[in-house]
Amino acid sequence: MTARRTDLPRFEPLGPQHDRAAFSCGVPELDGYLRTLAAQQSRKQISTTTVLLVDDAARIAGYHTLSSARLDFGELPPALMKRYPRYAEGIPATLLGRLAVDTGYRGKGWGEALLLNALERSYLATRVVASAFVIVRAIDADASRFYEHYGFRELPASPGRLFLAMKTVEALVRG
Repeated sequence: MTARRTDLPRFEPLGPQHDRAAFSCGVPELDGYLRTLAAQQSRKQISTTTVLLVDDAARIAGYHTLSSARLDFGELPPALMKRYPRYAEGIPATLLGRLAVDTGYRGKGWGEALLLNALERSYLATRVVASAFVIVRAIDADASRFYEHYGFRELPASPGRLFLAMKTVEALVRG
């Protein structure tokens, strides 16, 4: 049995002390990623995985992944195209690749907490690496609605992909 911690809930990088096998959000792709690929991709600096610990220092209540990305200029809504120069290599962005909450922790606001943590980390990273947007690929219509609730908008040229301007993220983070 794992000792309870008084400094919970908290967010921290995925590590070997975390029980990845017990995590289940009900989406095999997201469960499998955490169990088999997340640690490897972190070691190879492909993405970072941040876990949410709520009532146990080892049990993962949820997680999110972040990585650098690029948004093709042509994917932007026409109104935004005017604001950005046409870079051949695209516009720098941060990819919120995965966000999942264990079924035992649903309905308690942890999805929102994970999203806000991911957005804050994305914003803080812009001090070192430029990023104009946070982008996500919603896994289904419910996920799309979740992100849209926080201001994400669908990219017209890429159904299922949503974006949020880093200026909006900055306003959320700074309150």
